[in-house]
Amino acid sequence: MKLSKIYKRYTFIVLLLVLVVGSLSHYLIITHFIRRSADHTLREYRQNIEYEVAKNGTVEIWDNPLLNNSRLTGTLVAKDVFLQEYIRDTIVYSEYKKENVVFRLLSYTQKNGNDNFLITLWQSTVDTEDILGAVAVSLIILFILFTLFSFWQTKWFVAKLWHPFYQILEQLKEVDLISLHAIQVTICQVDEFNILKRTLNRMIDRIQGDYLSLRELTENTSHELQTPLSVVKARLELLQQSEGNSEKHTELIRSVSSAVDHIIRLNRFMFMIAKINSDQFPAENPIKLNDFLNDFLSAYEDIIEMKGLTIQKQYTEPLQLNLHPQLAEILASNVLSNAIRYNTKEGYIRIETTSTTLQVYNSYNKEIPEGDLFARFKKCSTEKEATGLGLAIVKSICQKNNLHASIRITDEVFCLEIQMLATSSI
Repeated sequence: MKLSKIYKRYTFIVLLLVLVVGSLSHYLIITHFIRRSADHTLREYRQNIEYEVAKNGTVEIWDNPLLNNSRLTGTLVAKDVFLQEYIRDTIVYSEYKKENVVFRLLSYTQKNGNDNFLITLWQSTVDTEDILGAVAVSLIILFILFTLFSFWQTKWFVAKLWHPFYQILEQLKEVDLISLHAIQVTICQVDEFNILKRTLNRMIDRIQGDYLSLRELTENTSHELQTPLSVVKARLELLQQSEGNSEKHTELIRSVSSAVDHIIRLNRFMFMIAKINSDQFPAENPIKLNDFLNDFLSAYEDIIEMKGLTIQKQYTEPLQLNLHPQLAEILASNVLSNAIRYNTKEGYIRIETTSTTLQVYNSYNKEIPEGDLFARFKKCSTEKEATGLGLAIVKSICQKNNLHASIRITDEVFCLEIQMLATSSI
C-alpha cells in the first residue's frame, strides 16, 4: 500500500477519534457554561429580591400571578426551616412550546416579617437534545473540513516533500549491476533524503566494485579450468585406448574420466548461472516456449522410448515469454530433463501450457531429497551423473525474467510450475 494511502487511513482514524472525544468534551463544556450562566442569572434574581426585602421590609413579588407562573414562586414554610441555597435541573411542561422544557432552579429560604418563605427562582436553559444537535452539527462540519484539508495536505505533502524519495525509488527499480549509475534527485530540502541519496550512492559504488570483481573471478576461473580439464580428459581417453592396460587400470581410468566429466559439467553449469545472474542474456522479442519444448522432446525421443515414457501435451494456449532464446532453450531442457531423469519405467510426462503458465507433471521414483529443491547441488543420492544444478538454473532464469517457479508433490505426481508474474508498480 502506498505511503499516502496509509497516511490518509491513519489520519481518518485519528480524526474520527477526535470527533468522538470532541463531541463528549464539547457537550460537557457547553452544558457547564449554560448552567453557569443560568446560575448567575438566578443569583442575580435572588440578589434583587433580598434587596427589595431589605429596602421595604417585606416582599410581595410572588403574589404577582405572572411571575408566580414563570420565574419565581414562594411557599410559606415553618420558621425553623433554613435553606441557604439549592440549585438543580428540572423539567417543566411549557404551554407555549407544547413540550417539556429544561429549567434551572435555585431554592432558598427568605424571612419576611414573622413569616418564613421557601423561594424558588426559575430560569429556562437549553434542552439536552438541542445541545447534542448543535455539538454534532458543528463537529461534523469541522470533521469534514479537517478531512478535506488533511487529504489535500497529504497530497501536497507526498507530491512536494516525498518527491525526491519516489525519484530515488524509481531509479533503484532500474538499477543494473552491469552499468550502475549514481542516484540523481532534484534539490531536496529534506536532510534525511539527502543522506539517503549519499548513502545509496556509496553503497552502489561498493556493490558495483564487488560485483565486477566477483564476475571477473568467476569467468576467469571457469575459463582457466576449462583448458586443463579438457587436457586431462583427452589424456585419460588416450590411456584408456592404449594397449596393455589391466582390467583394474581400465576401471580406474574410467572412474577418473567420469569424475572429470562431472567437474566439466559443474563448471559449465556454474558459469551459466553466473552469466544468468549477471544479466548477460537480455530479453529480445517474445518467443514461444512451446517450440523449445517440442524441439527437446524430438531430440531426446530415443531416451524417452528407451524408458517407455508416455508424453501427453495439452497446449491450451502457447506460452509467450520475453526471454532470450538461449535461456528459453536452457529452461525447456532443464525442466524436461528433470522430468525424464527422475521418472519411473513406463511412466508418463504431461505438459500443459496456457498464456501465462507452464506445468509439467510426471510420475517419479519416490526419492525426493529434503529441503529446497531449487537449492544448488540438491539431488537424489542415487543419481550419480546429476549435478544438482538443473532446478537452480531454472530458478535463476525465472528470477531474472519476471517468472515464478514452484513445485507441488503428491504421492504419485511431481509437478513443476512456471508462471508469469504481473509487472509491479508503485
